[in-house]
Amino acid sequence: MDLHRHYRGALVCALTLMFVGSTPAWADKTLWLVRPLYPGQETLVDRTEKALDKLMPADARQDSVIGQKELAAAFKGRVPTELPCFSAESRCTDPIDPFVASLGFERIVLIQGGQDEAGFKFRVAAYEPKTGKVSPASASNANLEKALLGAVAKVVPAASTLEVKSTPPGATVYVDDVKVGTTPLNTQVLPGERVIRLDLKLHQPVEETIVIPIRGSASLEKTLDKVAARIVITASPPGTEIFLDGTSIGKDKIDRGIAPGDHTIRLTAENHKAFEQTVSVKADQQYSLDKTLEPVPGAGGLIVPMPLPGKPEEPKVKPQDVAVVVRADPPPPTPPKPSSPEDLIYEKRSYFDVSFEVASLIASSPAGATLVGRRLDRNAFGRTHTFIGNAPTLVGVSAEYGTFGKYFGVTIFGLSWLTNIDDAQMNVGFEPTKMREAFSGVQGPRGIRNVRMNLGVVRALQPQFRVAFWKFQFSVQVGLEFRSGQIIGPNRADPDHPEIDPAVTSYDSGFLPLDLLVSGRLNLRFFIAEGFFMHLQGNYSQIIIGEKAFDDVSGKTFGSSSSAGANLGVGYAF
Repeated sequence: MDLHRHYRGALVCALTLMFVGSTPAWADKTLWLVRPLYPGQETLVDRTEKALDKLMPADARQDSVIGQKELAAAFKGRVPTELPCFSAESRCTDPIDPFVASLGFERIVLIQGGQDEAGFKFRVAAYEPKTGKVSPASASNANLEKALLGAVAKVVPAASTLEVKSTPPGATVYVDDVKVGTTPLNTQVLPGERVIRLDLKLHQPVEETIVIPIRGSASLEKTLDKVAARIVITASPPGTEIFLDGTSIGKDKIDRGIAPGDHTIRLTAENHKAFEQTVSVKADQQYSLDKTLEPVPGAGGLIVPMPLPGKPEEPKVKPQDVAVVVRADPPPPTPPKPSSPEDLIYEKRSYFDVSFEVASLIASSPAGATLVGRRLDRNAFGRTHTFIGNAPTLVGVSAEYGTFGKYFGVTIFGLSWLTNIDDAQMNVGFEPTKMREAFSGVQGPRGIRNVRMNLGVVRALQPQFRVAFWKFQFSVQVGLEFRSGQIIGPNRADPDHPEIDPAVTSYDSGFLPLDLLVSGRLNLRFFIAEGFFMHLQGNYSQIIIGEKAFDDVSGKTFGSSSSAGANLGVGYAF
């Protein structure tokens, strides 16, 4: 433990400012210094010093200096003179220990105290300046005084005396359930909170908790009430309930006075045979019973002979003193119902799947399917709109993660990437009054060919409803999706402007679609093994917000078309 070294700098600085010319008469005194264990717990220092003051009797308190305030007060008005090992004639390898030893304290106790979620914690180092011996210790407890005593008692001679008297005398004295003698008694005990119990035959036992101070003394004097008779019952297993004359009086162990006469004792515990016995207790008699119940057999009823009225000391039970207690074994527990395939599916509360996706754009006007993308170049007004011929098929991959209650859930996140596999051509239009883009002084074409579309679709927080049947799970989900990406492709020849060379003009940076859609997805999952499933999905999406295109030839405006598709893949539910 480094507590001594941790304190040395602060201790020397404080004492150097207060060091006196002649050694004070501290030969039999102990110096107690306290500091916080954790930052910001300075108020705990004052509480610890007050606890030390409270736990010390008057004579021990006179031999103690507690805290820096008392230390400063003791040296008030004095001036420093010679410091040992600091003069030119007297040098030491380590001047700190001789300097502290010159103060004359018999012992210096350094305490670090703190409080955390587990309670109070104290680290203590007792330092003897004359020998240089350091004794470290630590303790913790939910109670400050208990934690402090637990640490201090390990390093400081702290044995205290306990005096116990009883009326009448001769009672057995137990300290924390350990027998230490009979009253009247004077013995040494460790300080702290101690449980004292006095036990005398045919008298009601007495138990009391007292706090024994450090290097002090404590006394306890009690009058024990005489009882006409006494009964002491110890039963096991733990938790055995004890009944006396049909009234529950405790568990495991009871010790109490009773009226003389016949009394019925009954002991019960779960999964054990009940025990019942009637005893006759005479005046001035103490009856003791120590009984361990037998476990219940695995099957069948049981007829248990129980001794009834008779003297406890009789070695044998006579037939006329036997009562018959019939105890039936509890019925065997009903085996759990096997989980159905549907139950196993409903137990799965999260899922993740990946799939192959196919999609196509659905024509939204007589002109055909459309996908509007705006030019990426600055100050450019071109927009893609209708496909020339049929819209191409889009293929790609999709991944999705979601969670479920039993029937309702939510798609946390889903992502699809799609591209076209066949050739496509698209028309490019321009807003009225806007100039068409020019390349090398030549206006750009009204179309692009060999179109390549790379589209990403993102969906999140879409609610779901599911129903399971055998190994199938049907679910439907609805919500919003966002679609974006890039449309690129070299120019195609413009019949209306044969003077434009497609090789010269080019929309190099492509077109950017930006669409917000509402979508619905119908899912079918077939569970092929524990958690693993095959996934089939149909989906449809309708644009609600998106870019508009203007055909400068026909004068029409266009928005992006809706789309439909299907997914096939695998996943895992957990």
